[in-house]
Amino acid sequence: MNRTIRSLMGLAAATAVIAVGVPALTSSASAATFTAGKAASAYDVDYWGPYYSRYFDGSRAKATGRVWDDNSDRVHVQGKLYDKNSPQWLCGYVQVKFENLDGDETYYWAKQCGSSGYRSFHFAEDDVDNVQVRVCYWDNSQAKRKYCGNWDYIYQSDDDGGDDDE
Repeated sequence: MNRTIRSLMGLAAATAVIAVGVPALTSSASAATFTAGKAASAYDVDYWGPYYSRYFDGSRAKATGRVWDDNSDRVHVQGKLYDKNSPQWLCGYVQVKFENLDGDETYYWAKQCGSSGYRSFHFAEDDVDNVQVRVCYWDNSQAKRKYCGNWDYIYQSDDDGGDDDE
């Protein structure tokens, strides 16, 4: 009987060690995973989209992507533009509008014609207060935008534009 009691006490002690040790190990592993995840990305990246053009005959252009500030007052917008099932004279078209605190605007665009694949784009600007995106179609026969979706904000600066010397 002594051996049975010793076995039970040993089992209880081992269980207590495991029960006390596991949360510590788990939190250390979680902390290591979180730290490694943060170290892998030096910037806060936000994903945006999908955003769409208005419909034309059952088809719509689509754009998705990501936006980030590289901690040097430069904002990057990267994405993919798709043009699915539209007639040959229409192409998917995305506009990206960067705006600074003074209200000055800078526009960039990308165009994808045809349903095969997508068009990648990457634009960047310094000293940006906000960034907006809209998706349209480009009419090749009339050389103009058509069937545009709404402008959507994908980035807004945390800076309120106030004077730091006050």
